[in-house]
Amino acid sequence: IEPDLVSLSPNILAGYEASADKKTWTLTLRSGMKWSDGEPFTADDFVFWYEDILLNTDLTPAISAVYMSGDQPMTVSKIDDITVQVDFAEANPNFDLTMSKSHWNDRMYAPKHYLQQWHSKYNDQADELAKSENFETWVLAFQYHDDHSQGQQDTSLPDVTPWVLTSIDELGNKHFTRNPYYWAVDTAGNQLPYIDSQVAVLVQDAEVRTLKFISRELDNAGENPLPVKDYPLYVENEEAGDYKVYLFDNSRGNDVGVSFNQTHKDPVLKEIFQDVRFREAMSLAIDRNQINEILYFGRAKVRQATIPESVSFYEDWMGDYFVDYDVDQANALLDEMGLAWDAAQEVRTRPDGAPLEIVLECWEEFCPHSELIAEMWSAVGVKTTMSQIERTLWLERNQANDADAYAHPYDSIAEPNLRAAKCSRFRPMNSDSYAPLWRTWYNTNGAEGEEPSEANQQIIALCDQFSGAEPGSEAYLQAGGEMAKLYTEQLYSLGVSVAPRVIIISNRLGNAPTEGMFAGDYMFWVPYRGDQWYIKN
Repeated sequence: IEPDLVSLSPNILAGYEASADKKTWTLTLRSGMKWSDGEPFTADDFVFWYEDILLNTDLTPAISAVYMSGDQPMTVSKIDDITVQVDFAEANPNFDLTMSKSHWNDRMYAPKHYLQQWHSKYNDQADELAKSENFETWVLAFQYHDDHSQGQQDTSLPDVTPWVLTSIDELGNKHFTRNPYYWAVDTAGNQLPYIDSQVAVLVQDAEVRTLKFISRELDNAGENPLPVKDYPLYVENEEAGDYKVYLFDNSRGNDVGVSFNQTHKDPVLKEIFQDVRFREAMSLAIDRNQINEILYFGRAKVRQATIPESVSFYEDWMGDYFVDYDVDQANALLDEMGLAWDAAQEVRTRPDGAPLEIVLECWEEFCPHSELIAEMWSAVGVKTTMSQIERTLWLERNQANDADAYAHPYDSIAEPNLRAAKCSRFRPMNSDSYAPLWRTWYNTNGAEGEEPSEANQQIIALCDQFSGAEPGSEAYLQAGGEMAKLYTEQLYSLGVSVAPRVIIISNRLGNAPTEGMFAGDYMFWVPYRGDQWYIKN
């Protein structure tokens, strides 16, 4: 994705082209390209990923929607060493965008020469090898060695990125060194990247992070947002820290989404949460302007959790839907549902007579919002306790269907991502799903989980129509508009506001951006060509 946030350019591919019906995509690799360990990077690595990872049900129990065509997975075949053909049963006009985000969609290729030793298809002793590394099965060992996410632990895993992970120190800091076989060169023929090494510093305390910037220990911040409330502090210390502070645009539909578990294990809570009147009431009970003043010094824009204004089928009412602070109307809706107050007028009661009490789970970034929201919900009789937990545990509890309500990032909603990821935010398919058992139902074609509501199935059907339509066409705009309308009205996630992103760049970095968009939908720093940044002097 280029800095204009619209254009796409080949990266590890030399080029690609689509058939007229957008069912077949032909990918051309760069001749002579190598993995970071010097081994050839070829079409075999794409086929290995497809046949032995994506289609292996032990490794991939559920295939991502972006690699499906109707109810069938796409097919990947080798034409020659540098040519790969991808076929879909139905038109897929958005596959180029999917490829542009492939590093976050399991990347479509894997180093066969390295990973096959842990795969039972290629090694009869794979289980024994796994046990020698303290894994119970080859599947667990393979997943460990194949993990190229932020959680990567294998420092020998080859990659084709500008830098590769080479060590993890005792503090959890990750050390990256330049890939000696990285494919790109500058106009003068110098191999990129310019910077020889990077350290991703693990900082678990926001105050410590601020002090590290001021003491010149950090050069820039990663994807976790710097608090807008600390913007004046960062500016005040620009000279001491030898850095500049910038405010970048933010493509998130919201800085935080708050969702109620639509498939809760408690049948009484599930019935309450699935009633849209409850979600409307909880939205009206949030004083977003107060949160904006306390957490953002008024710099944020109050809005609902829905598509951003930049989306071509956005309508003005969507961002304002049920965002007014109206305690009287919130109470009226809860009364209408039969959720009466107890005798002491302290908490509302459930239909079974028990007090209506819930836990709002969050990790560090979203707990300041959650603490305020918990107080506001308790004020209308829904006794809410905030619980701060570690992010990995938060995800595990969500996926296990164990949570009541949870605060989460609300991104993956800008138009390129809606297209690339088949509107994943609208589907209950993300790791922060608003309905874990609906996700299971969709992933197993109804064999497991719980059947989603009629409204949710309508949203998914519209998602499929939208994903198969030519971008900008009448069918695309109609399906997208109906999908966004229905999703917004359902209030599966309640939003608070959107604030600019605080960006800090050390003065010693050259070629770094000073303005633009910084968002997960555009893969944060990717449009700004980090492989061309350099250290001055």
